Amino acid sequence: MLFKIMARKENYEKYKKMLEQGGFIVSDDADLVLKELNSSIDNIVGKYRDRYEFIPYQEIVYIESFGHDVICHTLEKEYEIKEKLYEIEGLFEDKGFIRINKSCIVNKWQIKEIRPSFNMKLILIMKNNHKLEVTRSYYYQFKEFIGF
Repeated sequence: MLFKIMARKENYEKYKKMLEQGGFIVSDDADLVLKELNSSIDNIVGKYRDRYEFIPYQEIVYIESFGHDVICHTLEKEYEIKEKLYEIEGLFEDKGFIRINKSCIVNKWQIKEIRPSFNMKLILIMKNNHKLEVTRSYYYQFKEFIGF
Protein backbone atom coordinates (compact mmCIF):
# COMPACT_ATOMS: atom_id res chain seq x y z
CA MET A 1 0.00 0.00 0.00
CA LEU A 2 1.26 3.47 -0.92
CA PHE A 3 1.38 6.38 1.55
CA LYS A 4 2.32 10.02 1.20
CA ILE A 5 3.75 11.69 4.31
CA MET A 6 3.03 15.30 5.25
CA ALA A 7 5.08 16.13 8.31
CA ARG A 8 7.69 18.50 9.66
CA LYS A 9 11.16 17.90 8.22
CA GLU A 10 12.54 16.63 11.51
CA ASN A 11 9.83 13.91 11.74
CA TYR A 12 9.55 12.88 8.09
CA GLU A 13 12.34 10.26 8.17
CA LYS A 14 11.04 8.78 11.43
CA TYR A 15 7.56 8.26 9.94
CA LYS A 16 8.99 6.95 6.68
CA LYS A 17 11.11 4.36 8.49
CA MET A 18 8.14 3.23 10.61
CA LEU A 19 5.88 2.81 7.57
CA GLU A 20 8.52 0.97 5.56
CA GLN A 21 9.17 -1.41 8.48
CA GLY A 22 5.44 -2.14 8.47
CA GLY A 23 5.58 -3.11 4.80
CA PHE A 24 4.18 0.10 3.35
CA ILE A 25 5.65 2.11 0.47
CA VAL A 26 6.17 5.87 0.81
CA SER A 27 5.49 7.76 -2.43
CA ASP A 28 4.46 11.30 -3.42
CA ASP A 29 1.97 9.75 -5.87
CA ALA A 30 0.03 7.89 -3.16
CA ASP A 31 -3.67 8.47 -2.58
CA LEU A 32 -3.44 7.79 1.16
CA VAL A 33 -1.90 10.64 3.14
CA LEU A 34 -0.37 10.46 6.59
CA LYS A 35 -0.58 14.01 7.96
CA GLU A 36 1.06 14.94 11.21
CA LEU A 37 -1.24 16.68 13.68
CA ASN A 38 -0.38 20.31 14.33
CA SER A 39 1.95 20.34 11.36
CA SER A 40 1.96 23.52 9.37
CA ILE A 41 2.80 23.51 5.71
CA ASP A 42 3.46 26.97 4.35
CA ASN A 43 4.15 26.20 0.70
CA ILE A 44 3.70 23.71 -2.08
CA VAL A 45 5.94 22.78 -4.98
CA GLY A 46 4.83 23.71 -8.47
CA LYS A 47 6.25 23.12 -11.94
CA TYR A 48 6.75 26.16 -14.18
CA ARG A 49 8.53 25.81 -17.54
CA ASP A 50 10.37 22.55 -16.75
CA ARG A 51 11.59 23.66 -13.33
CA TYR A 52 10.16 23.36 -9.85
CA GLU A 53 9.56 26.28 -7.49
CA PHE A 54 8.25 26.66 -3.95
CA ILE A 55 4.96 28.55 -3.87
CA PRO A 56 4.14 30.21 -0.51
CA TYR A 57 0.45 29.79 0.27
CA GLN A 58 0.04 33.59 0.63
CA GLU A 59 0.88 34.03 -3.08
CA ILE A 60 -1.72 31.51 -4.27
CA VAL A 61 -4.78 33.21 -5.78
CA TYR A 62 -6.67 30.01 -6.61
CA ILE A 63 -6.16 26.39 -7.55
CA GLU A 64 -8.25 24.61 -10.15
CA SER A 65 -8.53 21.10 -11.49
CA PHE A 66 -9.03 19.91 -15.07
CA GLY A 67 -9.37 16.13 -14.97
CA HIS A 68 -6.01 14.90 -13.65
CA ASP A 69 -4.26 18.26 -14.09
CA VAL A 70 -4.17 20.65 -11.13
CA ILE A 71 -3.13 24.25 -11.82
CA CYS A 72 -2.07 26.74 -9.14
CA HIS A 73 -2.61 30.39 -10.10
CA THR A 74 -0.57 33.21 -8.54
CA LEU A 75 -0.57 36.87 -9.53
CA GLU A 76 2.27 36.28 -12.00
CA LYS A 77 2.41 32.59 -12.98
CA GLU A 78 0.49 29.36 -13.40
CA TYR A 79 2.06 26.20 -11.97
CA GLU A 80 1.30 22.52 -12.38
CA ILE A 81 1.13 20.80 -9.01
CA LYS A 82 1.04 17.13 -7.96
CA GLU A 83 -1.37 17.48 -5.05
CA LYS A 84 -5.02 16.73 -5.58
CA LEU A 85 -7.63 19.40 -4.89
CA TYR A 86 -8.92 17.70 -1.73
CA GLU A 87 -5.35 17.52 -0.38
CA ILE A 88 -4.87 21.26 -0.89
CA GLU A 89 -8.22 21.90 0.75
CA GLY A 90 -7.07 19.98 3.83
CA LEU A 91 -3.59 21.49 3.91
CA PHE A 92 -4.65 25.11 3.74
CA GLU A 93 -8.13 25.09 5.29
CA ASP A 94 -6.87 27.02 8.32
CA LYS A 95 -5.09 29.58 6.09
CA GLY A 96 -8.17 31.05 4.39
CA PHE A 97 -8.72 28.65 1.48
CA ILE A 98 -12.20 27.40 0.56
CA ARG A 99 -13.73 25.37 -2.23
CA ILE A 100 -16.15 27.38 -4.36
CA ASN A 101 -17.16 24.74 -6.89
CA LYS A 102 -16.35 21.16 -7.83
CA SER A 103 -13.03 22.06 -9.43
CA CYS A 104 -11.76 25.22 -7.69
CA ILE A 105 -10.37 26.37 -4.34
CA VAL A 106 -9.71 30.07 -3.66
CA ASN A 107 -7.61 32.02 -1.19
CA LYS A 108 -10.08 34.41 0.47
CA TRP A 109 -7.29 36.98 0.95
CA GLN A 110 -6.90 37.17 -2.84
CA ILE A 111 -10.55 38.07 -3.56
CA LYS A 112 -10.87 41.60 -4.89
CA GLU A 113 -14.63 41.74 -5.37
CA ILE A 114 -17.76 39.60 -4.87
CA ARG A 115 -20.74 40.08 -7.19
CA PRO A 116 -24.14 38.41 -6.81
CA SER A 117 -25.35 36.43 -9.82
CA PHE A 118 -28.50 34.55 -10.82
CA ASN A 119 -29.77 31.38 -9.13
CA MET A 120 -27.92 31.75 -5.81
CA LYS A 121 -24.51 32.04 -7.38
CA LEU A 122 -21.69 34.50 -6.80
CA ILE A 123 -18.99 35.79 -9.12
CA LEU A 124 -15.58 36.39 -7.56
CA ILE A 125 -13.15 38.83 -9.11
CA MET A 126 -9.72 37.76 -7.95
CA LYS A 127 -6.68 40.02 -7.55
CA ASN A 128 -5.27 38.60 -10.79
CA ASN A 129 -8.55 39.78 -12.45
CA HIS A 130 -9.80 36.24 -13.16
CA LYS A 131 -13.53 35.70 -12.69
CA LEU A 132 -14.62 32.59 -10.79
CA GLU A 133 -18.08 31.29 -9.96
CA VAL A 134 -19.29 30.12 -6.56
CA THR A 135 -21.89 27.51 -7.48
CA ARG A 136 -25.16 26.91 -5.64
CA SER A 137 -23.79 23.81 -3.92
CA TYR A 138 -21.09 25.90 -2.21
CA TYR A 139 -23.04 29.17 -1.84
CA TYR A 140 -24.03 28.96 1.85
CA GLN A 141 -20.73 27.45 2.95
CA PHE A 142 -18.85 30.25 1.16
CA LYS A 143 -21.07 33.00 2.63
CA GLU A 144 -20.55 31.65 6.14
CA PHE A 145 -16.80 31.33 5.61
CA ILE A 146 -16.51 34.92 4.34
CA GLY A 147 -18.80 36.25 7.09
CA PHE A 148 -21.83 37.44 5.11
